[in-house]
Amino acid sequence: MDLSLRHLFTPHHTNNYRARVLHPSILSVFVVFFLAYQFFINFYVFSWPSVLGFASNIAPDKVIELTNQKRAENGLLPLKLNGQLNEAAQRKAADMFAFNYWAHSSPSGRQPWDFFGEVGYRYVYAGENLARDFMNSSEVVEAWMRSPSHKDNIVNSHYQEIGLAVVNGTLNGVETTLVVQLFGAPAQAQASKPEIPPIARAAQEEVSISQPSSALGEAQLPVPAIYLQEEQTFPSFSPFWLTKIASIFLLGLIFGALVLDLILVYKFNVVRLSGRTVGHLLFITALLVAVLLTDAGAVI
Repeated sequence: MDLSLRHLFTPHHTNNYRARVLHPSILSVFVVFFLAYQFFINFYVFSWPSVLGFASNIAPDKVIELTNQKRAENGLLPLKLNGQLNEAAQRKAADMFAFNYWAHSSPSGRQPWDFFGEVGYRYVYAGENLARDFMNSSEVVEAWMRSPSHKDNIVNSHYQEIGLAVVNGTLNGVETTLVVQLFGAPAQAQASKPEIPPIARAAQEEVSISQPSSALGEAQLPVPAIYLQEEQTFPSFSPFWLTKIASIFLLGLIFGALVLDLILVYKFNVVRLSGRTVGHLLFITALLVAVLLTDAGAVI
């Protein structure tokens, strides 16, 4: 056993003074194994989408709580849950699934603020954040906070109310979870008519527009139970994390072998006709860092 480990991981005369795991033949085996592993995961997701691929642990009330925590950290008042905004967020998510798109503007021609109007929500400021494919509530909020435009929505002092929808469905043939977060500042009956600013970022990552106040007050709709569910834990597995763990394991194994090779070659002054251990080590390090920094999910 000792000889086998020495043969695999350390430069020795039995392996031409290069660890066996660093030989092209073994590296090819690693590549084939990883491709087969990835094929199996993709096949499993396609065959049993309810087991893999769902961000099942996202709870709307938790996302709202974390959003208000971020606002408190920036000295802002918490946002109030609004039933109309909940309904507008639900309609936006349903529209994305119905028309199979992932964007602020629908192929049907509907813009983000159209959903506000459909539920009768009158506003002077409005905003939208979208997310997909995250595993839990905190990952969603942290991803938004890392994006300057999404953070601007969360810590915008104009907003007073919030609505949220978390909906599972199929988008472009893949089972996924969409998160729609809407912000609003309701128009008041006594407010004067504000100036309408240009819609500079409506089709990008923030919707912040103004319109004349309405004489109608904001009608509070009942909040469906789906928006107030507690965050739960389900025995689901993320394809992203399974792939990431396998990538870290394989790259870490190669990284360790390269470090050990570099140390032993230097210590025993081994002379080799060929070898670019330092260059390979830098390349594997870059790949490993890239994998470690890669996050699941996407925001727009």
